[in-house]
Amino acid sequence: MAAKRKQEEKHLKLLRDMTTLQHNRKCFDCDQRGPTYVNMTIGSFVCTSCSGILRGLNPPHRVKSISMTTFTQQEIEFLQKHGNEVCKQIWLGLYDERSSVYPDFRDPQKVKDFLQEKYEKKRWTSKTDDLKYLGFQHISTGTTLS
Repeated sequence: MAAKRKQEEKHLKLLRDMTTLQHNRKCFDCDQRGPTYVNMTIGSFVCTSCSGILRGLNPPHRVKSISMTTFTQQEIEFLQKHGNEVCKQIWLGLYDERSSVYPDFRDPQKVKDFLQEKYEKKRWTSKTDDLKYLGFQHISTGTTLS
């Protein structure tokens, strides 16, 4: 039992260390400082508000609290390989900040619309070849996208 607890503490420390990295200090979806959740579907760090919206997307994203749950070694490794910087290359790879405008993140409906464009419609997602180059793997299947 003590070994399991020690492993959980190690994972929590690793997660907290990941949130101190420059690109993980803000929510991947709205830029709010200090994310408290991880989006296990894609491997990003997100805030409480966005975690709720992500659960409501189709299909729903698997979101876990950083401090209120435990993580497997596989989940920790997945997050270490991804994080907000890799997710940006994948999910906003085609996003042009000069011609596209981020929504007003104080408006929950605009955030939801933006996330639906990003994840359901894959409006700005990098091409499949780019994803293979980045070695993107889905956590639940462990298979590389092709």
